[in-house]
Amino acid sequence: MKKSISENIADSLGVPKDVIMNMPKITVSGDREVFIENYKRLLSYTEGKIVLSTSMGNILVEGENLHIDVIRKELILISGRFTGINYENIKKGAKNV
Repeated sequence: MKKSISENIADSLGVPKDVIMNMPKITVSGDREVFIENYKRLLSYTEGKIVLSTSMGNILVEGENLHIDVIRKELILISGRFTGINYENIKKGAKNV
């Protein structure tokens, strides 16, 4: 598969692709905590589902007793009991990471 210019730059500079390409970075700790960087907007929030907009499309976090513990311009920390983390409306050319 052919790499984009941004991917080639990230590779040649040794910089993580999420930094150069503004891709979301998701860090999961068990089934109790999710840290998401590089999101654009909080689209919806209930105790059962949180939807975030990213440069790639939407990220859906589903579970029980979901809470937003930290929310800042480009990062969010979600706690609760997770049953799924999924991508929705992935934009053409974006890769499922």
